[in-house]
Amino acid sequence: MRTDPLILIPGLLCDATVWEDQVSTLKTHTDILIPDLLTANTPTEMVAAVLNNAPPTFALAGHSMGGWVALEIMRVASTRVTKLCLLNTSASLDTPEKAATRQHFISLANDGEFETLIELLLNAFLYQTHCKAKVKNMLLKNHRALINQEKAMQQRKDCVPMLNTIQCPTLIIHSNQDAVFNLADSTLMQNHIPNATLIQINYCGHMSPMEAPNEVTQYLREWLFAKANAM
Repeated sequence: MRTDPLILIPGLLCDATVWEDQVSTLKTHTDILIPDLLTANTPTEMVAAVLNNAPPTFALAGHSMGGWVALEIMRVASTRVTKLCLLNTSASLDTPEKAATRQHFISLANDGEFETLIELLLNAFLYQTHCKAKVKNMLLKNHRALINQEKAMQQRKDCVPMLNTIQCPTLIIHSNQDAVFNLADSTLMQNHIPNATLIQINYCGHMSPMEAPNEVTQYLREWLFAKANAM
């Protein structure tokens, strides 16, 4: 049995590498698309990068920055999304602290301090170290996209007011050792989305698809095959 096509949206400086473990298992059950957001300069361009190549209807999962892009897609094309999964993300605008960190990252990139930047990101992103080399190589490969992506995130809208309009079954995955987004970010989304389920993964940081690949793959598989009234 094959499910609806699945779109997996990666996060900041990330690409299909993030989803390799999930794709290797789920590709036997569904057609998978992974959009490239590395050249997008604005929120509108990020959304277009997903929708321009998307099938008429699809299941949608987004990690980190990709989770916010997924929420923007729900704002403009909700009738095309059959199921939604939000991993390690937030619907809210940046706190002052997060805004300052984002601007600091832009400044480091402008100054060419990419080694410092990547180390800061690795320290924030990872709790488990088994995938550190793989994550580091991906971030280094894509580092020149940071300024555009961070500036796009600075322009984004607050998604909290539209959460209660999401009608499709929604899975929220939170990592209990995530240093980027805390449990309150996930519970806020759970409380405002009418048909949302929250799952917590222990001993896992921000990069859950890579740090806890087996668990994330299993949760995504169950989500894909779940009937609408079962979540």
